[in-house]
Amino acid sequence: MAEFALGIGSNLENRLKNIIEGIRYLLSRSDMGLFRLSGVYETPPIGGVAGGSFLNCVFTGNFYGPATELQRNCREAEILMGSRVMKKNSARTLDIDLLFFGDLTRNDKDLTLPHPGIKSRRFVLKPLSDIWDAKIPGLDNTPEELLNRCTDKSSIQRICEIPERGCFWEVPN
Repeated sequence: MAEFALGIGSNLENRLKNIIEGIRYLLSRSDMGLFRLSGVYETPPIGGVAGGSFLNCVFTGNFYGPATELQRNCREAEILMGSRVMKKNSARTLDIDLLFFGDLTRNDKDLTLPHPGIKSRRFVLKPLSDIWDAKIPGLDNTPEELLNRCTDKSSIQRICEIPERGCFWEVPN
């Protein structure tokens, strides 16, 4: 079993529904264990990504398999929700990034862990700091420490509060 964190976002259609359906798909996999969700945050697209504002959150939990299997499950969820495999700068129905997986460090063409964008993305660090106060495996810093040094100053607004462990958000009207 390994503890993992996923960064999840959507900037197309019913963004919150897309995120919830993607998480439900991941939870339906028999190798998922106890989970926790951050708050949901609205952020602007960065880096030339098309489309409107994103909703972003972080999903942590336990996985009873290898990192490559979890990554494959994430790609399946994205495809089932209508996202393209090669996103480049396109808008996203669902985007799921494996941020870290246990103490595993890896850097090859298929998977890099910890995710190389963690330190520079406020839309990842803020929700991660909601539910993860330990050092990020492979980075030797907590999300809060990285957030305090992050050069990304883009706007971020919480639209859903942090739910209890094992629960989903109360959806605002």
